[in-house]
Parts: sequence; C-alpha cells; structure tokens
Amino acid sequence: MSIVEFACVFVRASGDRLNAAERLVIALPGLFGSALQSCDLRFRPSPPFLGVTARFGEGGLSQSLRDRLAFWTARAGGRAAALGALSRDDLLALHGQLDACPLARDGIAPGELFEVAGRFFGEAGAPPNRRREAGAQMVLSMDVGGPGWEGARYVREGGTLFVAAPMAPPVGDALALAFRLPGTPRPVPASATVIEVRRPASAGPGAPAGYTLRLESPPPVLEDALAKLAPAGASEHRAAPRFPVSAPVRVIAPPPPPAAGAEARALIEYATDQELAADFLENLSQGGAFVRSASPPSVGTPVSLELKLPNGAELVARAVVAFVNPHGMGVRFTLDPEAEAVLSAAIASISARPRRALVVDDDALVRRMLADALADRGFEILTAGDAREGLRTLSEELLALDLLVTDVRMPGMDGEELVRLIRKTGGETDLAIVAVSGKLEPGLEPKLEAAGADAVLDKALGPELIAQAADAVLERKRLTGRSG
Repeated sequence: MSIVEFACVFVRASGDRLNAAERLVIALPGLFGSALQSCDLRFRPSPPFLGVTARFGEGGLSQSLRDRLAFWTARAGGRAAALGALSRDDLLALHGQLDACPLARDGIAPGELFEVAGRFFGEAGAPPNRRREAGAQMVLSMDVGGPGWEGARYVREGGTLFVAAPMAPPVGDALALAFRLPGTPRPVPASATVIEVRRPASAGPGAPAGYTLRLESPPPVLEDALAKLAPAGASEHRAAPRFPVSAPVRVIAPPPPPAAGAEARALIEYATDQELAADFLENLSQGGAFVRSASPPSVGTPVSLELKLPNGAELVARAVVAFVNPHGMGVRFTLDPEAEAVLSAAIASISARPRRALVVDDDALVRRMLADALADRGFEILTAGDAREGLRTLSEELLALDLLVTDVRMPGMDGEELVRLIRKTGGETDLAIVAVSGKLEPGLEPKLEAAGADAVLDKALGPELIAQAADAVLERKRLTGRSG
C-alpha cells in the first residue's frame, strides 16, 4: 500500500506550545483511525523546533482528513504540509531541520503513540506533572468577545455560530468546544457539528471565509453571551477590500532617482493578533491591502509587498497598485502556495483563540500551580523561571499575550524591575500585569503599582484565588479599554 507523508512543524515549541503539540500528537489516532500508519517525532531545543511526520495510507486519506489535519495543526500553533507537495528546495530544507534534531523517535505505531510521546515530550522539556489522557479528543477553545473574535456571528434560532477563518474542519465533523465567557469562572463546555465551510475562493462581500457550527443544546448562559457578543444582526465585515487598516505600515522605495527597473517595496507589519485577524476579514481574504505613504506610486505600478506577522513569519507577495489617495495606496496581491499556507495557518491559530497568560516565578511548583489554575479558567499558558527568561518570552509573545503574572522576589532581576521595564521601557500599556509576593511588606503594593502593576496579591491566597483575581483584573482592563 502506498503511503502519504505529512510534516507538522512547530517553531518556538516550548512551554504551552509544546504541551499543545503533544495534545495533538496523542489525539492523532482518534482523529484519523485506521488511516494513520505511523509517526516520527523530532525535537531541537535551541531554537525550539518540533517536527511530527505522520504517515497515512493513501487510500484512506480523503480531502476531509487532510482538512482536519491542517486545521487542528494550525490550532495547536503549527503548520501541516504534504511532503509530496513541497518543492525540492523546501523538502531538502525541511529534512535538514529534522535531521538536525538531537531528540528523535521514529516509526511509532498508533497504539504506542501515547506512551512513547509521553517520554519524548518529557525529554523535550514538558513538565512531568502535566495533564495527559489517553484517547482525549481535541477541544476547540474560544474566548467569546476576546482576541480573534472579529467576524463571529450567532443565530439563536437554529443555534448556529459562524467563525471567520481561512481554514476549517470538514463538514460533518463533531467537535468538543470550550467557551470562555466574560464573568464566568470556568470555560463552558459544548458540542457542535460543522455544517458549512466557506473557503477563501468562495468568499464575497459580507461573506468572509470561515465555518459554521450548529451547537447541540447550548446552555442558556452560552446562548445569551453569544447573542450579545456575536449578534447575527451586526454589520457584516466586508470580504471585498476596504483597504485601510490599523496596522503600522510603511512604504520602502528605492532611493531617488530609482535605478532602471527598480521595484517599489511595501512593508506591512501587524503589531497584534487582533490586527491580523481584523485585516483578514477586511482585506487579506480578498487579496487586498492598504499601505500608508506620503508619495505612493501610480496606479498599475508593480510592488513587492512584504508582510510581517505577529508570530514572526515574514512573507513576500507580488502586488500591483490598485488605487491611490491622500493617505497611501491600495494594492492587490497574490501569494504563492507556500506563503498562502503560512498566512492561513497563522490566522487559523488566532481565530476566536483563548486568552494567553505568562507566569514568571523561580519556584517551579508555584509556577506550575499558578499555570494550572489559570488554565482551568480557559487561559493558554506560557511560563518562565526568572525575570530575564520572562523578558525573552515577552519579546516574542508580547503582542499575543493578555496577562502577565509575576513573582516579586526573584534572584537577579526582581518583579518590580520587570514590570517597570515592560511599562516604561517597552511602552506596553494593554497587557494586564499582576504581581504576587510571599510577603507583602508595608509600601510594597504602592511601589509596584507605581511601576505599572495592575494588582498586587499575596501568595497566601493560593493559586485558585490568585487566578480568579488575575482574571478579574484582565476583565476590568478590557472593559476600561472598551469604554475609553
């Protein structure tokens, strides 16, 4: 029997990203049944890289199963690609990365995947007390009204929820969901069936790409929240280009006078996941973008368009100026299949995504307990063992983080200095910051608040109450931002 190989690649594979990848790996037998033949696992610690090669029997790998693999890999923070569809250069580059991984397990049978993956991910750095369950299914977690929620629409009559995204699970798939609702202590579980998929090629004005779920007997509290925060009667986002976006953008052109045949270059940098998700609805899904420029080229001018995504990916597209106005230029662009796959995976991973928190504490047990308590409240978690590691994580994740919980007393840089660096030097104001201390000495709370902490808590409260208070701080900060 012929075999089809797919590579699922995860960059920055550490912390909760590594845990999310493990959850996907141990769910593969349940997702694909007898179609899955075997798996290889490869890991490199620096920079963190995880490669999962999944082998399928060609006769059993329908387009629906391919869509399922691509969707769940993207939701776990990675990207799936059929090895047979890669160019020779891309295939050689991928094999080079996989071969350079010092940690490897090859030819793992589906029945052995849970046990072998447990040892493999433990050696890769996953915490020994992490939650693992054989046969666990993938759960689609959503933060109702939160990051990446743009474009969601709920029709109470019929219980259908539309989620805007360029990738989707196949029609007919039954999904387990977890909705985080404002003001609720725990995510609300639900089940749904995919009843419709609108692919990017079929998108039109007022109808962006995405998928529609039919919720099965949703509880009233969920129905009320969806009706309020994803109303069916809201103004629909345009799928045809609106062009102006909030992302910081600029044009880089050849120095005047341009050399003969030189091409203008335009750069769009998306500062946050939210900006990318919103611009997908308005512009990118239809091959359009708007670039601010005081002196844009004339209509019809070819442009090399560079896109920098919040996850660090950089894409280059061929574009042409479609119109100009006093603020800049609208361009039409096309992506090659590889770049389009990268963009689609990045957007799919942030569509209606859960909230993300970073926990910084030099005590591994306290760090794990706080992380678990926040995870129980619907957060995706990243962790760091000291302030400097926390800063490194923040430099990569700042614009995709919602909450920072940091210890005050740590060796080297303490929590107060960390908070001050983030607020004053980094200029970050939207991130909710909660400082925790095992000893609240007189004057500590006002000093930390002056440095920029939104709240200061005593560790004696315990992880559950700290997580509850941190959750409330984030909600308060969000509401303040909305009202402002």
